[in-house]
Formats: sequence, C-alpha cells, structure tokens
Amino acid sequence: MQKCSSESRLGRPKDAAKHTSIVEAATRLFVSQRYDTVTMEAVAAEAGVSKMTVYNHFSDKEALFEAVVHDVSDRMLGGLPPTGAENLPLRERLSTIGASFLRIIVNIHVAGMAHALPTVLHDDLSLKTRFYNAGPGRTRTVLAGIISEAAARDELIVDSSELAAQDLMSLWAGDLQARIAFGVVKPATDREIKKRARRGTDVFLRAFGKTGKREPS
Repeated sequence: MQKCSSESRLGRPKDAAKHTSIVEAATRLFVSQRYDTVTMEAVAAEAGVSKMTVYNHFSDKEALFEAVVHDVSDRMLGGLPPTGAENLPLRERLSTIGASFLRIIVNIHVAGMAHALPTVLHDDLSLKTRFYNAGPGRTRTVLAGIISEAAARDELIVDSSELAAQDLMSLWAGDLQARIAFGVVKPATDREIKKRARRGTDVFLRAFGKTGKREPS
C-alpha cells in the first residue's frame, strides 16, 4: 500500500487551515460512507476547496485516509488518562479513566474508523496497530500500571496486571462495541457513561479488591 502523501514530497502544507479542513471533511465522509464510495471530489466539495487543492495536500485517497486515522488517533491520545486522575483514590481514579475510555469508543469518529480499518487497511498492520494503541491499547497500559501499583500497596490481589486491566475494560464496555458494530447503540449521555464506568469499576473491585481494603460505595 502506497503511503507517500504530497506532504512528504513537498514539505509542510502551504495552507494549514485548508489542510485541517480537508482532513475534517474526509473524516466526516469516511465515517458516514463506505471507503470505496468516498471520492477526492466529494472530499473537496465537503471541505469547500478545489479538487486540485486536495491533491496538493494528499497524493491519493489512501494517503488522505491515513491522515484521518492519525488525526483521530491523536484525539484519543489527548484524552487518556484524564488530567488530575492520578491524585484520586483508586475507585475514583479507575472510574474516571473508565468514563474517558467509554467516551472514546462511543465517539462516532472513533467507532467509524475502527469499523473501516480492518477492511480498508488489511495489509497495513502498523497503521491499525497505531490506531488501537492510541485508544484501547493506551488505556490498557495505563490501567495495568495503576493496578500493579495498587497490588503493591496491598489494595488489590491480581495474578496479572495486564489481564486484570483487560477484565476491567471489558466490564466497562460490556456489549457496547457489539451494539456500535450493529448500529443499534444510541448516543449515551455523560451521566450514563459515568454510571457505566462506576458500575464496571465496582464489580472489578469486588472481584480483585482485598478484603477490608475496598473503598466505600
């Protein structure tokens, strides 16, 4: 798969605002349509620029899609872990990270890109890995570290901090990703997201919390 965009050949874009506008327009189209139906002409129209301008920034549709994936990945990286979460008690800290994680996976851009990646970039493992690492992968790494530290403080009993982190993420998400894939999920309110994150955290602490060390509900 060719990954060379006009940016790599010509240096930085001449017009950063147009570059951003093109990426945002492409994101909206790639999320709402099948990859093969999105054209550079449609992206240009959505962004309010000429087709030539799009090609001045991106050599082809694959390069543009790659830029979209990187942009969405950067957004995910910016949200985890939440600022100040490291100062909270364990239960609150995990619940706060859980809410941030759920906001990411229900985000229409993230859900849409995650749905498109396996089929569109089936030969580009590095880009798919980057996308995963920016969201679920980063969350898992952060959680594993927190769980390991809590176990060292004798707050948790776990056989593997990595596996325990995966367990906690599953408790948070439940069948949410499956419902997203089937298109039956409704936009969750922030209150619903926080409630889901808190419930998953509470179940996790009941399973792994050391007797007498659990925080009050």
